[in-house]
Amino acid sequence: MTRIMIIGGGAGGTSLIPILHEYNEIEITGVIDINPQAPGIVLAKKMSIATSHSFTELYKESPCEIIINVTNDENTSLALRKFRNEQSIEVIEGASAKVIFKLVDERRIREEESLLRLNELEALYQIGIMLTSSESENDLLNSILEYSTKLTSTPAGSIALYNDRNNSMELVLSCGFDLNVSEKTTWQIRKGGLTEYILNKGSPLIINDVDKFDKVVRAEIKKIDIKSLIAVPLIVERRSIGILYVDDFTPRQFTKNEISVLSLLATQAAIAIERMQRFERNRMLAITDGLTGLYNHRYFCKSLKREIKRAKRNSHQLSVIIVDIDHFKHFNDTNGHLQGNEALKGVASVLQLALRKIDILSRYGGEEFAVILPETDKKQALQIANRICSMIRNQTIAGMENQPKKRLTLSAGVATFPEDAKLDDCLTNRADKALYVAKEQGRDRAVPYTGA
Repeated sequence: MTRIMIIGGGAGGTSLIPILHEYNEIEITGVIDINPQAPGIVLAKKMSIATSHSFTELYKESPCEIIINVTNDENTSLALRKFRNEQSIEVIEGASAKVIFKLVDERRIREEESLLRLNELEALYQIGIMLTSSESENDLLNSILEYSTKLTSTPAGSIALYNDRNNSMELVLSCGFDLNVSEKTTWQIRKGGLTEYILNKGSPLIINDVDKFDKVVRAEIKKIDIKSLIAVPLIVERRSIGILYVDDFTPRQFTKNEISVLSLLATQAAIAIERMQRFERNRMLAITDGLTGLYNHRYFCKSLKREIKRAKRNSHQLSVIIVDIDHFKHFNDTNGHLQGNEALKGVASVLQLALRKIDILSRYGGEEFAVILPETDKKQALQIANRICSMIRNQTIAGMENQPKKRLTLSAGVATFPEDAKLDDCLTNRADKALYVAKEQGRDRAVPYTGA
């Protein structure tokens, strides 16, 4: 075993100690420095290595074959030369010591890089599990933000997605802020502003201190007391789909590892978000009407089965309204099908305004619309149906002046579960029969099913 003494407890000695200590063939007999608080001395004591301010005294107690001098002190070098001649030991210093220090430092850097890669691989594995286990876009976004703040030890963060239709950003999720922070959920991308800068940068923007940042910082950042942040553009196939932010309320120096792992997460997150959005778009195409954007007949039937089961389980009532545009064939024949399509979209928009969030509105077919009203009795449903008829009656729609009543009108039929029917098909048939009665009674009205 080779016994080595290190003179100098500064950066050089501190770097050498742990690396040399790892080798079984080497024993560090002691570390020398005139400063008892030098980092190398403190480290040596923690590792149970002898320390001293004098190499001659320590050598008497624990002789060695090699002395490495990393002090760059001329007096120490002179004393070592004399000591070397007296004791016939090997002394490494000057250029030789610098070469050793460089080799040791390069090894330290490689070890740190290897540890960084290992941490990244571990993070990649965990991120992959997290992303693939998310069943909805909301779950996915929550997982991304939770993991991002955890990996960077930041108290706050947010995700904003890009809307390419109107060149704006939408804040879809945030954490760690006061409730009033998220009031402004959308904003336009201002030319020369911070958002445009981040999206165009293509790599993480690191701001260790907002007050010292040389770019134009949005007023909202200072308003919510953010002092440091990392903003990573979410990019898929060279296309930005959003920005992932992690924020701190005090200035801080983000580490290389934090930036690297967050960048890795953002890459995987962007792919997962884009895939989830594509899946959602395809799903919506399958269940929505291409013209009006409302749910289609197939989705209506599926939803009615589900809602009737729920109503039965909770002993609730449920109502269905079938709506038909009066004299719509006449409207199309007179104004043309393109104008007819615009009228259908106009009616759909009014119906959406008239209904609650829990109600399910569908285009039932042609000029017919259907509405599922959960937890709604017949009296309440009839009030809603009359309100719908009134809103359309008073709505200005291009081409309505050519209609028999000089305006566009609706007829509606109402049926209620379980009063009128206990099966979904029967319920829609009863609502359809009531609609037929409304037509017979002169149109432009809502009629409940009475069993007659």
